[in-house]
Amino acid sequence: MQYYHNPVDIKFGRGCRFELVNNLSNSHNLIVTSQRGRIQMNEDIIMMPLTSNIKNVWVDSITSNPDIHFLQKIIDSLSSNKFDAVIGFGGGSALDAAKVLSVALSQSNIGIKLSELISNSDKVNRINAIPMYAVPTTSGTGSEVTPFATVWDSKSFKKYSLTGDSVYPYQAIVDPDLVLQDQTNEVAISTSLDALNQAAESIWNNNMTPFSEMIATKALNKSILNIGAIDSNDIQIDALSEAALLAGLAISQTRTALCHSISYPLTAHFGVPHGYACAFTMPAVLKLNMATNDERFQRLKQALGVDNLEILFNNIYISLKVNQTVKKYIPSLEELYMYIEEMYTPERANNNLANVDFKIIKKILTDSWNFEKDKEI
Repeated sequence: MQYYHNPVDIKFGRGCRFELVNNLSNSHNLIVTSQRGRIQMNEDIIMMPLTSNIKNVWVDSITSNPDIHFLQKIIDSLSSNKFDAVIGFGGGSALDAAKVLSVALSQSNIGIKLSELISNSDKVNRINAIPMYAVPTTSGTGSEVTPFATVWDSKSFKKYSLTGDSVYPYQAIVDPDLVLQDQTNEVAISTSLDALNQAAESIWNNNMTPFSEMIATKALNKSILNIGAIDSNDIQIDALSEAALLAGLAISQTRTALCHSISYPLTAHFGVPHGYACAFTMPAVLKLNMATNDERFQRLKQALGVDNLEILFNNIYISLKVNQTVKKYIPSLEELYMYIEEMYTPERANNNLANVDFKIIKKILTDSWNFEKDKEI
């Protein structure tokens, strides 16, 4: 049986943050962001009635890949508060941290540790989370519409996921006016690659449905047409924001697959930015899945208007220097091999259309590392 479920109330378009201001300017809010995000919010004229609310409590110390021990300290320090809403403002890390806090600080969850919630999704589903408003400022993660939040353990180099219906944001405010214009090329490309990869993994996925295929294909099309636009105009920014939103909706149904499974040790052990870590193996994983000769790839070629999907993805890979960028972080292929067992996470890898084992992952790593510089472009 196939079904579609996503409870997030989505607001999309330039200026839609007005609604957030109108709804929450007099509420007791927890605002979760980075130091940079707090500055951006305070300098935004539209958001000033919200940010000047003296009842707000700010957590403005969020950095990339939020750590479980760091988040638990925040939970402990805020456990006596009763918030009307949690606002996550920023990239995927800020949104994921806000989702964690909206669940962990719920009055129905007092005294339960974050580690317990991560290991017990049934417990998460019984929690009546604080309404969480997700406001992305990057075009990539789709976290604003998914029922999971990534949490890292920097001590053990592991990645965890808080998962359950209670993790869904209450509302997503996707306002392209908020997309950061001064982010570095590497950050902009990394977030866009994340959205591209999520859309692709939703298609070569065992959990694909006609609906998820439709929205993932649209996300792919918009990503491919605009992903290299770093000095973007408004139309391109709007398209990338919509692509990220659609990709998020797609993975909220299918979940991610093999590229994400392989990516986690690349980020945990070597610090490879998430989007690049996911995209690093994308051409090799596409080739693996194309060998299944599934009809979905014919439909995808027709929808994208191309004769050869491998050439298309190779061209993107080369033009955005994915291979060279990832290699800046990783000393050698042999060191990658050391983490093959960590790269097979069943809840992700088993979503992949083609069967996967350690031997296949090793070949994917080898092909990705030795990606030929003279491939067609």
